[in-house]
Amino acid sequence: MSLATYNIWFNGLFARQRYEAIAAILAAEAPDVMVFQEVTEPALTVLLAQPWVRAHYSSAAVCGGRLGHYGMLLLSRIPVDRVSYTRLPSNLSRGYLTARYTIGGRAFTVVGLHLESGKAAAAVRDRQLRLVVDSVRSHANVAIMGDFNLRDAENAILPADFADVWPMLRPDEPGFTEDTTINHMRYDMKDKHRHVRFDRVLLKADTWTAHSVQLLGREPVAPELPRIFPSDHFGVQCTLKRVSRETR
Repeated sequence: MSLATYNIWFNGLFARQRYEAIAAILAAEAPDVMVFQEVTEPALTVLLAQPWVRAHYSSAAVCGGRLGHYGMLLLSRIPVDRVSYTRLPSNLSRGYLTARYTIGGRAFTVVGLHLESGKAAAAVRDRQLRLVVDSVRSHANVAIMGDFNLRDAENAILPADFADVWPMLRPDEPGFTEDTTINHMRYDMKDKHRHVRFDRVLLKADTWTAHSVQLLGREPVAPELPRIFPSDHFGVQCTLKRVSRETR
């Protein structure tokens, strides 16, 4: 089973080209479940219009209205038993999507979240993450993924019973999902360097194990636009393998 999370950036800069590039990346990778953050109405239109999405994926979106300029999207080609959206205490209308599945007779839950941004919001993120984790604490098989906005100094708030997949599988690589050494568009926005791993996949499971993880969208959208990338964030894709009864 393949999972992916992508903060696709609400900014209008070359938005159509960026959204189409993200769609092409995901069409090639074909994750089973995808969650997106900073989804605007134009982004939602582009993604849901993709032939491969229309043919193979169900969707759940929370976008616009009282949530502000952007929201969240879930795409799934695995049948979903139930999906819900929960608002978090936030100054930025943040929240999380919860999708519940039955796979091979066992329950599996995917949570897509977007926590508060900004250095000054560490206490808010702490409270938000606790609420999210508490909502699935009793679930045996859970993936929590999205834009956590956590600085390294905040890693201590990560739940101890969940594995942070990137450092577990690739401990010698930083896995920066905002990386101005590569992403010139991100540098041009702020005129300063940034190297952070805001986007993560956390896993707690007794019937699944993380097998591989990679970053998505590390190339410009086109040769003629060398400083325009699909987003200011890189996406994260994680592949899970089912654990056999003999190895449990």
